[in-house]
Amino acid sequence: MRGKCKLCLIDWVELQASRFLPAAIYRSMRGDPNKGNPNPWEITANSARQTSRQVKASLLCHECEQRFSKNGERWVFTNGLKNDGTFPLAATLASYVPYAQEPDASTTKVYHAAEIPEINISALTYFAASMFWRGSAHPWKVDGTCPAPLGPYQEPIRQYLMGMTGFPSDVALTVMVREPSSIRHLTHVPLGGWWNELFVAKFAMPGFVFLLNASKNLPPPLRRNCFVRGEGNPIVLSGILEKSILDAGVQMVNRGRRKVH
Repeated sequence: MRGKCKLCLIDWVELQASRFLPAAIYRSMRGDPNKGNPNPWEITANSARQTSRQVKASLLCHECEQRFSKNGERWVFTNGLKNDGTFPLAATLASYVPYAQEPDASTTKVYHAAEIPEINISALTYFAASMFWRGSAHPWKVDGTCPAPLGPYQEPIRQYLMGMTGFPSDVALTVMVREPSSIRHLTHVPLGGWWNELFVAKFAMPGFVFLLNASKNLPPPLRRNCFVRGEGNPIVLSGILEKSILDAGVQMVNRGRRKVH
């Protein structure tokens, strides 16, 4: 169908069937078909279920789909957690000495991505920003609302994605690498909302958790830990992320079951 591309804003172009989550995420979440249902868990704010359904909408033109792939997705999925359990980025981090870590070395470690040439900082930033922008640019939810409404920050992020400006100064991005675990298939789409004047959003996918905060008055800790502008471009490796994701997933699964019964 023809219409206006939400990213480049060019009118009367052929729109693609844009996925909310890139197809590579679905492939990485599928399990072994010989061990029960291989379909990934679909986690929303109110429910969870295993499904092969991929949420799509006529959102972007072909050129902008390729822009997303070239500027972020290709690197992230080449270096992210794969279905066979390999995780190039985690292996890269393991070969470097962390900048800081918890007393228990198996818990949380902080690295300076700027000192690790194998990490493509711009690709990780672009990918994360594109996912949160998607969550704000279209009403993907069944109730007709956006799952991550960026409000006044949607347009600055769109301009950044188009290469018109740099990463918005009032937006902080945190990049966290999830250590491989038995729940790597558990994920959720970008979800967010406003707490007074602070926008808070989270997106979990196999191998990663991305946090995005936006405000005219960003708290200093968020600015310091920002992957884009923080000193050394801090990136976090942690296994404790899995517990919070699992706890949230269990709550949503149980909520969904109660609705069914």
